[in-house]
Amino acid sequence: MEKIKKRLSNNGLLLVAILMFVLTGLLNKSFLTSFNINGLLTEISFMGFLGMGMTFVLLTGGIDLSVGAVAGLSTVIIAMTMKHLELGNPTLTVLVGIVLAIVVCTALGIGNGLLVTYLKLPPLIVTLGMSWVAMGLGQMLLKGAPLALSIKSFRTLMTAKLLNVIPVSFLITVAALAFLSYVLRALRFGREFYAVGSNKYAAFISGTNTNAVLIKAYAICGGFAGIAGLLIAAYTGSGYPAAANNYETYTIAAVVMGGTSMNGGEGKIAQTLIGVAILRLLNKLVVFSGLSSISGYIEGIIIGTILIIVLLINTSKEGEQAK
Repeated sequence: MEKIKKRLSNNGLLLVAILMFVLTGLLNKSFLTSFNINGLLTEISFMGFLGMGMTFVLLTGGIDLSVGAVAGLSTVIIAMTMKHLELGNPTLTVLVGIVLAIVVCTALGIGNGLLVTYLKLPPLIVTLGMSWVAMGLGQMLLKGAPLALSIKSFRTLMTAKLLNVIPVSFLITVAALAFLSYVLRALRFGREFYAVGSNKYAAFISGTNTNAVLIKAYAICGGFAGIAGLLIAAYTGSGYPAAANNYETYTIAAVVMGGTSMNGGEGKIAQTLIGVAILRLLNKLVVFSGLSSISGYIEGIIIGTILIIVLLINTSKEGEQAK
């Protein structure tokens, strides 16, 4: 019984996700079509990249409110590159656009890290300001109008499906998750994020370059937001600055729901993806059960309530551990 309780405790989130999937299917059988399952996995893919990047920042005790705007800027960069960069080879143009989007987004993340570490500015304010910078850059480039992707092969590749159900983007997300789980668990590079989040001073006196770790966390978060933006662009077929509008709060909710502490030092990146899956399944449950007909805002009410409950539970656990 003790082993069963421990396994249920460790896999509680996964069980919740499975139950929500089954419940949604029972309430409305149309949910179980290949089209809807593909759409769900695609959404989990780009939200998963946002969540994985955010996990690194939260592990250090920080926060990043710019990921939504940065992802939106990434969609703009790939669309603008396709339209204006003439290299004579569509594949090369797409590769340049991908690299450029990720590099720019990573640079914005590094900017966040530098402002937080060396100027000692609050992460909340810094990243909020950076979100306006990213949104402004995207709007300036497109002048407010969405831009369709002119090279169709990029979208065709990124939206390709295995067995006509599982999107390539989801497989990429799972591969990235497996790699990052190994990095955080087994390598010094990964363990440093936990060390800084648990006790920054102790990490510093033990020889860890705490400023470098914080900058790396924000850089990873920015770069992963860039990758998420590329997946969003492929999914929507266009570049638009507001393509990931308000995704930052959704991402934070998913990461916290996955068990990562907002105080830093605790969390598993695999749980983050399950947190993302639960929130996307909650969206499907609201839509396919007919609850959305009551009010278009009911999903936000439910997510907000769940997030507050999760924070209360996590806070009480941390209080008990401190005693």
